[in-house]
Amino acid sequence: MSANIFTSFRVFIHFATIMLILFFASIKTNAQEVIMQDKPALTSEVLLAYVAKKQAEKLFDPTSWAGVQPASNLNNQSLGEFISLKYRPTNKKIKIAANERECLAQALYHEARGEPEIGQWAVANVILNRVESKKYPNSVCGVVFQNANGKKYRCQFTFACDGRSDNGGVGNRIVRASWVRSNLIALSAFKQYQQGKKLDTLPPSTLYYHTINVAPSWSKVFKRVAQIGSHIFYAPS
Repeated sequence: MSANIFTSFRVFIHFATIMLILFFASIKTNAQEVIMQDKPALTSEVLLAYVAKKQAEKLFDPTSWAGVQPASNLNNQSLGEFISLKYRPTNKKIKIAANERECLAQALYHEARGEPEIGQWAVANVILNRVESKKYPNSVCGVVFQNANGKKYRCQFTFACDGRSDNGGVGNRIVRASWVRSNLIALSAFKQYQQGKKLDTLPPSTLYYHTINVAPSWSKVFKRVAQIGSHIFYAPS
């Protein structure tokens, strides 16, 4: 009788142990499911955010700066050369940008005010292409007024050396409206240029144009790109 009771007790203990194991396993599984539900999905955005966080922590952790040495050529002389040659105060940059926009507006007004809007954009495109080209000055005003101090009618853009005022917008309502339009196009085109965006009216290689009323000898040498309005545009062959 005692042997049967002992056997039954062992069976009960074994059964109870199994139930406890299953109970705690169930609790652990449920807890893991809750934790996983609270975590965001492992997407590329989450990974990038994690990497950025770690990089930021390292950047602002002074212990990570150990062993970092300053550039050997960073001295008072090099700083002075940078300030004298490259550094420009903000107010000077603003003034230079305003002058560049004005030069571009003057060119559009005198060279293409009678053209459709796309024709003015095409002239702006040529001017900014020249600014980017090593063959021409690296500023808008430098391109527009290149050789303007030389002989009359011997410069790149006729209005710049014809002996008359380069300002525009003086006259009747049509003339004033043309001046406003030229300024608006110049403002938009130069802003795109500042932002590193290429104008797409013409290819970047387009550097030359003339009106349909003339046939300069150089037009036979260069590659014709397009005719827009009364201007024909060319690129080097």
